[in-house]
Amino acid sequence: MSTIIFHSQPMSVYLWTASLVAAEKGVPWSVSALEPGSDTHRKLHPFARSPVLQHGAIFLYETLAIAHYIDEAFEGPELQPADGLERAEMLRWVSLVNAHMFPTMTNGLAKQRLLVPMRGGRPDEALIAQAVTEFVHQLALIEKDLRHHEFLASDEISLADCFLFPHLHFASMTAEGDAALKRAPLSSRWLERMRARPSFAATDQLRDRAA
Repeated sequence: MSTIIFHSQPMSVYLWTASLVAAEKGVPWSVSALEPGSDTHRKLHPFARSPVLQHGAIFLYETLAIAHYIDEAFEGPELQPADGLERAEMLRWVSLVNAHMFPTMTNGLAKQRLLVPMRGGRPDEALIAQAVTEFVHQLALIEKDLRHHEFLASDEISLADCFLFPHLHFASMTAEGDAALKRAPLSSRWLERMRARPSFAATDQLRDRAA
């Protein structure tokens, strides 16, 4: 039986982040599908974003708040570093993902190359070209920090890794993303380490969709 419920539209990268956090903590969870932009959705989140967490009578929206709550409210491995500087680095990475990497990796690459053609549309090649330039720059930042430790903020997985993973995973499924990652060995190895974790198998949205 699920301990928490994520109210979300299907195939949301931020639902994947939230469910990764729950899986890493060992907290049972389930998903209640929302129709994007519906009245029900807006009652749960004023800007109709996903996911929204339900834990008993508690409803909480915005993924960073949700991730923080899961890590603080439940027993299990700590997903926020105890060291103050490492925790600041974790928050820096979450901010970078939300402000820069989501628009580039997910909206600029993955959606244009994977989702738009699936829906019968034509990818915006100018947007993709711009995203590729930004993606290479972002990979250089990831490479820089991964020279110092196994994960983004420290040698242990943290919320930062759970935020970045869905975006980089989907970007890697595009030809442009795969080509750029071949020139970013530390990022590629980090991606493989994340995919090898039980939390990936437990939350892989594409596997669940294929099933």
